[in-house]
Amino acid sequence: MVKRAFVFPGQGTQIKQEDVQFLLKFLPVDNLIDKSSVILNLDMRELLSRGVPPSDTRLGQIVTYVLSLSLFYLLETEGIFPDVVAGHSLGEFSALTSCGSISIEDGLELVKYRGEIMADACKEIDGGMLAVIGLDETTVCEVIKDITDVEAVNFNSPRQVVISGKSHALASAEKLLKEKGAKRIIPLDVAGPFHSSLLKNYGEMFYNKFIRDLLIKKPERGFVSSVNGRLIQEEEEIKGCLRVQMYSPVRWTDVIKTLEDLGCGEVIEVGPGNVLTGLIKQTSSRLVTLDNALEILRKRYG
Repeated sequence: MVKRAFVFPGQGTQIKQEDVQFLLKFLPVDNLIDKSSVILNLDMRELLSRGVPPSDTRLGQIVTYVLSLSLFYLLETEGIFPDVVAGHSLGEFSALTSCGSISIEDGLELVKYRGEIMADACKEIDGGMLAVIGLDETTVCEVIKDITDVEAVNFNSPRQVVISGKSHALASAEKLLKEKGAKRIIPLDVAGPFHSSLLKNYGEMFYNKFIRDLLIKKPERGFVSSVNGRLIQEEEEIKGCLRVQMYSPVRWTDVIKTLEDLGCGEVIEVGPGNVLTGLIKQTSSRLVTLDNALEILRKRYG
């Protein structure tokens, strides 16, 4: 029997207002938004209705998490379940909630404080991220290896690598990568050098305050971490990945390979947008990407 994987996107994924209004019609979404508003002391309905810019680290992570879980719960009501889950960056928290390792209450608090800590880091570090299109990871790493304060941090597909670092270092790296033959270099709409070692102190702060004593349960289904690209089933190993996640690379190509090895034949992106779907298509000929969660629900309910 072909296995199904759910993949959850990270910060920056946008949703149209008409789709927000569509989701708000469903009772499970309504209940989740009410719960989120109470736990976070935020008006989630108002926040979703007005929208949040991709670069708003503090609120953007909350919005993505709530939208992803809204879609997940709606798929469950339709009888659509995953065998394996994975998340890209922030999406790991959605994935861990979906497989029962983290409660929704803890997940909301974690995502809130993660966003706040990362937003504080952005105020103190002048940095950002660039997507490099058309060069493989070996080439990108070789080109930037002698530049201080810049690192390859997202291995998204064979031809897309994201680098992260201080602004002056990114400018130097961009020049060299263009000379090496990069087809395009795209600045990401984020506020800081996420997933780089520049955030290590902030990541350790997050761990010590919120992860160290977090109750994590054994996953009810397969969970593949984008920190190391492997299937993880033990609670302490999950906690170890969450400890370093903020300042470690996202190994998405390894996640895709592991999904193949686990026998997954189809993938559904559970979140607004199709970013992960596109990366999977660039990387794998064995995984079939179905309509994303929102498209599935639109076809059933109009």
